[in-house]
Amino acid sequence: MKGFKERQNIKTDIQLLDDLIIRGIPRDSFIVLLGEGGTGKSAILGELCYNFLKKGEPVIYVALDNSPPSVFSDIKSLGWDLTPFCEKGLLRFLDCYSFRMKADYDEKCVTVLREPDDLPNFTDKLVSLMDELKMNDNGVVLIDSLTELMTLSDPSQVVESIKNWRARGSKERNVLFVSTLHYGLKAFEGFADVFDYIVDGIIDLRYDPTYMASDILLKQIRIRKIKGSDHYTNWVNFVIQKGGLKPLIIEAKKTKKINSRSNPKNKNSKK
Repeated sequence: MKGFKERQNIKTDIQLLDDLIIRGIPRDSFIVLLGEGGTGKSAILGELCYNFLKKGEPVIYVALDNSPPSVFSDIKSLGWDLTPFCEKGLLRFLDCYSFRMKADYDEKCVTVLREPDDLPNFTDKLVSLMDELKMNDNGVVLIDSLTELMTLSDPSQVVESIKNWRARGSKERNVLFVSTLHYGLKAFEGFADVFDYIVDGIIDLRYDPTYMASDILLKQIRIRKIKGSDHYTNWVNFVIQKGGLKPLIIEAKKTKKINSRSNPKNKNSKK
């Protein structure tokens, strides 16, 4: 339509994701990584964080599940040092965890939110940081996790806040949002379904149920939906190691056929 900007699709530079999301993720998307604990959601956020910073795009990391120093260390354990990007002013942590403890950070890249349950103030602070980083048509906001936010505030109000972030961030500014959401908590079972219609994309993570029967935890990922981009929906095996997300190919065991003519025990063979 005349006067409308053409939608821009972007690559994550995570090879496995880019292979599954054929034309890339529309930049004006709000994406949720949905899965139980330990399936690699936070590790994927860490890799996205580094990949966007490496391209020179600003990143806001909303830390709800962990403190910024711990997030920093976790990402470094995967092989990526965020220090240079903090010094350049490209990375900002919105710290919604440290209100629980006595912690004062000298780092300019950390903004502590003392009352993360005050959702209107939360939204204002997030938008203010986006202004400071001049996030328009660039950058990414990473949120870990929406589940933790729902333990701090009324879940229905969290849903309304997410709608506001999607409108004021993803749609108004053309900024990608990627958040994590844990499933398996009975208190929030009904809200997992709500996200299916209020967000633009859902990436599922799980343990392969067949291998779990043998007490083997094999991580799998699939793209449930991405509005505005063709994508594959099959489950794919992967591992998290230094260097990030890697596909895992499991070869089926081959049964060796015995040629009767070469079998020394063949009844027709000579002694």
